[in-house]
Amino acid sequence: MDLSGQHKHEALRPHLWAILHDGRGLAGHAFHIGLILMIMVSLALLPLELVPQLHTYHTTLIVIEVLTAVIFTVEYVLKIYAAPDRKQFIFSLYGLIDLFSIAPFYAGLLGTQYLRAAQLLRIIRVLKLGEFKAAAAENEEARMDRGIGLLENERIEYIVTRHPFYLIVGCLPVIAFTAVGFILLLAFDGQVVAITAACSLFIFALIFFWKTWLDFGYDVIFVTNMRLILQNQYIIGRSINQVNYHAITNVIPYYPTTLSYLLRYGSIKIETTAAEPGHIEMHTVRKHEKAAHMIMEKSFESGHRPTLKQNSPAISANI
Repeated sequence: MDLSGQHKHEALRPHLWAILHDGRGLAGHAFHIGLILMIMVSLALLPLELVPQLHTYHTTLIVIEVLTAVIFTVEYVLKIYAAPDRKQFIFSLYGLIDLFSIAPFYAGLLGTQYLRAAQLLRIIRVLKLGEFKAAAAENEEARMDRGIGLLENERIEYIVTRHPFYLIVGCLPVIAFTAVGFILLLAFDGQVVAITAACSLFIFALIFFWKTWLDFGYDVIFVTNMRLILQNQYIIGRSINQVNYHAITNVIPYYPTTLSYLLRYGSIKIETTAAEPGHIEMHTVRKHEKAAHMIMEKSFESGHRPTLKQNSPAISANI
């Protein structure tokens, strides 16, 4: 390989990794959304394969599973190729999840006696949802400047995002509605009422998924050197609000439940001098303690000294 070819080869790897792993840019966002939809369809079809009354569609379901497994396999191989440290990726948590998400399919090829167990193990694919990162967390200063309107000399220093657990929990109802829709569509052999009900469920599932993806990917708090900027994305439109550091009176990071402590996500409450609503709260936050301390330090720099409180796990969580 000549030097120019080698340079192109080395330049391709980080670009491919940014798309496949980090979901950067338009291509990365499209790839991640497509992958999430494929995961949910794959899991939604799982109950159908276990229903004896739908055995006439067994071949069709197998074809879909083969295509899904091939795509997941290609994704896994490309990630190994593009990874900055291939050995570290292979033995990392999400590297192992990627491997085990396709392993049941290949285990099923060993023989029919392994097929049912292999099908049931496909549920591990839901853990792949934990790989995705908030789309708004990209370090693209110019795009953010145009999107949220930074002031002169203002720069983004940290972005408070949601934990992947939020995406996993939000996708579970989508998988359930999609599975019920497929069952109605196939079990009632194309009856008008069944088709209508199934299409309604599919539309509802798609809307619910899109709302979950927007909440996960774009509901963030931008911590700048001058203020906090809160962005809330809706299905139609978005809202952007700001809080000056000198207006912050209290910062409270806390674990809502024991499960949140184990999975390392939490909630953060920012109390302000405003009479209404008086505080800002964000739930299922990734690295919420780090975010709270950073906001507190910024408030100190502004000349105000808020109180930082650390709460113990509470009884209920807000997801």
